[in-house]
Amino acid sequence: MMKKGSQTIIERFRSITENPQDYAKSLQGQGHRVAGYMCTHVPEEILYAAGIVPVRILTSHVSQAMTRSYIHETYCSFSHDCAYQGLSHTYDFLDLITTSSSCIHMGEAFNVWVRFAGFEGKSFLIPFPHIIETKPAAGFMVSSFAEFKQFIEKFVEKPITDEDIERSIRVYNHTRRLLKQLWGLLRRENPPITGPDVAAVTLATQLMDKQECNQLLEQLLQSVESEPGKGVRGARLMVSGGACDDLGIFDLIENLDYSASLIFIDSCTATRYFWFEVPEARADKLQAIAEGYISRIPCPAKDNVPGTGEKKRFRFIQQFIEEFKPDGVVFLYQRFCSPQPMDVVALRPILDKLGIPSTDLELDTTLPVTQFRTQLEAFLEIIKREVVPLE
Repeated sequence: MMKKGSQTIIERFRSITENPQDYAKSLQGQGHRVAGYMCTHVPEEILYAAGIVPVRILTSHVSQAMTRSYIHETYCSFSHDCAYQGLSHTYDFLDLITTSSSCIHMGEAFNVWVRFAGFEGKSFLIPFPHIIETKPAAGFMVSSFAEFKQFIEKFVEKPITDEDIERSIRVYNHTRRLLKQLWGLLRRENPPITGPDVAAVTLATQLMDKQECNQLLEQLLQSVESEPGKGVRGARLMVSGGACDDLGIFDLIENLDYSASLIFIDSCTATRYFWFEVPEARADKLQAIAEGYISRIPCPAKDNVPGTGEKKRFRFIQQFIEEFKPDGVVFLYQRFCSPQPMDVVALRPILDKLGIPSTDLELDTTLPVTQFRTQLEAFLEIIKREVVPLE
């Protein structure tokens, strides 16, 4: 059984994901400026170097119709819910809102905040290359990040030095290394921590001051690394897809009639957030940040190697399959998201060659628990027949 101390730390992380606004307000109470961001392409290191804590805008998972008058009906529920957070004024306390030019849906959510939620004078859209696997991409990003840096310097009324940025890069890289260690525990046959707990911790890190975050991560790793495993957990499932901040789906996976364990999540709210590093001790700090963000697992909206049609993300997925050895893959994506399901079409033949079955789950504003439970248990029946014996 997990030590009480470890469980207390995990509950702290989970409480932050459940009350992100309260946590952000507590940071302001400590004297920090707080910036909301909507996409992981935002170079948080620049904000943090200026003394601003970046906090990711999460959704409330509550059905609402307010946003239908502001953005297209067929945009994904995640973008609608993010737009709703602005329109409902739950984040009015933020000092700043920013995003990068990622997908059209999230771009419109950001536009709603700027035009209708009172953030016009305290917002910045960071231009980001549409295809990152090109020679001009790095130069474009350096120029774009330089404009963002100038905006932040004017906002905080002080210069951001190279020393500030280097310290920030090192803090963020430490977070990334600690998270990799945590996810690495799930490679074990009998992990000392569950996949849903690791997912919750990872989501919380996207809301936290990284100094506090790193201290808690270090304590958690120290507590669980020497813990015994939790016994045979049946089918090992990997999740791949788009943004999902509803932790209920991951808890559901480990509470089905058949034993199953969540061992990896390829999404921008999980491992794609941190599975890269920014080069340290470089003379040109913005160039270093650009190189780091180019090296990350690409979002399907940005992923295309010109002239080949190759998807860089697929290399990572195959690497993760080799390392974590899943028995099945669950494709989890937002309804009306075009890039994610298009990737699924191309990924399924790769999985078929590897002998790994897969299934699709389509997310909406609220979690269809009964539907997903039925589909996942049917999927585990397939795994039971084809891959592993399940209890």
